[in-house]
Amino acid sequence: MQDQAFEHLARRGAAGVPVLVDALLARSRTRGASDLHLEPTATALVARLRVDGVLENLTVLPGDLAPNVVARCKVLSGLLTYKNDVPQEGGFRDAGGEGRVSTFPTVHGEKVVVRFFQAGQVLSLGQLQFSEVVLAGLTKALSRRDGMVLVTGPAGSGKTTTLYACLDRLARAGRQVSTLEDPVERELAGVTQSSIQPSAGFNFARGLRSLLRQDPEVLLIGEIRDRETAEISLEASLTGHLLLATLHAGTASGAAGRLLDMGLEPYLLTGALQGILHQRLVRQRCCCGKGTGCEDCRQTGWLGRRPIAEWLEPGNAFRAAILGRADSGSLEEAAIRDKMVPLRAEAQAAIDAGWTVTEEIRRVFGPEIIN
Repeated sequence: MQDQAFEHLARRGAAGVPVLVDALLARSRTRGASDLHLEPTATALVARLRVDGVLENLTVLPGDLAPNVVARCKVLSGLLTYKNDVPQEGGFRDAGGEGRVSTFPTVHGEKVVVRFFQAGQVLSLGQLQFSEVVLAGLTKALSRRDGMVLVTGPAGSGKTTTLYACLDRLARAGRQVSTLEDPVERELAGVTQSSIQPSAGFNFARGLRSLLRQDPEVLLIGEIRDRETAEISLEASLTGHLLLATLHAGTASGAAGRLLDMGLEPYLLTGALQGILHQRLVRQRCCCGKGTGCEDCRQTGWLGRRPIAEWLEPGNAFRAAILGRADSGSLEEAAIRDKMVPLRAEAQAAIDAGWTVTEEIRRVFGPEIIN
């Protein structure tokens, strides 16, 4: 659907908003967007898509339709239409799949972000395109019967995709797997999945305590956000459970630093940590390398994204650094002494292999990653 079609629907006024919103959602999915942003300005409602990690313009709608468009998004996701001065979050399911809606008040009205949950078959670990070193380390950690495995990275870096591949592998191996997520993004065969409900007091910490009475072998915690959740997760990983969790951190070694900052005892952390994966998603070049081959090449010059990651398996140097409550730089140096291949080396290898370029690496990681 082109901008002219959006304009035609907008001219119908409030009566055309339900169809207009459906069209925006459909176009977002057709473009393979991870998010749809509806941003109010003083005179308009700007619609933008995040495709392969980059925002691109979709259309500009009349400003007087903004309240109706926001209200329609709220209705779809079960939010309160009469509340426009506080943030709200909700989920929806339609013919195109599932998604999550977040609203936020601004000086020009409410901004809406729709995040789309990717439909389709869960990828296997081998399909994620990790380097051989990273894949071997992660596979080894998943064979453990206990301990903590962390997957880290910023929002939108593919952590959930990686974890679902891990859970699918574990469930197929016959292990009893239970999850606490915020929210469940895709149903997995053979996995007991739950979404937390903070408004009802059902948070990660409370849910994890209850799950430990359900005779699990493998646990997934959607995110370690606070000391209480971190402490219970650590206890679970030291008492015969393999625990997987996400944590926001800038590097693999930085994740250990964050847990120390939460107040975890270093000697318990060294006993529990089996591995830390840190990943980012980087656009990969088209199949011919020049943007002149297949139809996708001619249109975009890029063919989706793939991860660049570092895998940290704690060794003697890293464990000693944790016990000494070392700073972030010292933790990183210790991880490298334990044979971790750092992100900058993985990024340079990707450039040398030709599947991405320096400018893309700098866009994702910052200018300092490559000299």
